Amino acid sequence: MKELVRKTTLLAEEELINANAKFPMFRSTHEGYAIIKEEIEETVYELEQINETFARSWHYIKQNCNVIDEMVAIKQRAINLAAESIQVAAMAQKFIDSEIIRENTRVLPTVCSKCKDLIINDERVTE
Repeated sequence: MKELVRKTTLLAEEELINANAKFPMFRSTHEGYAIIKEEIEETVYELEQINETFARSWHYIKQNCNVIDEMVAIKQRAINLAAESIQVAAMAQKFIDSEIIRENTRVLPTVCSKCKDLIINDERVTE
């Protein structure tokens, strides 16, 4: 399992590199949340499809029917599920990276101790 997790981590990092090459960093936490939510919904869908097919296969097994087609479908859905999960991991890291970049570039206003004016980027802000 450790080796599989290691390989999956590398795949998530590769997916992140590919996503970053195509799309900019998340502009806000709202955008990041929406992207991750979509990926999670796709992941959940694949798992639901696996569960439904698996339940149907048990029904067929009890009737002594062949379930090869169901197992082929489950295998493909499981691969899709793994791919979607890798995208969730990649987008979660993109969220983290986007937040770190925003935090490091965020301009925090200060107040002049003498005149009490608002200062942003070493410039006095007057209203």
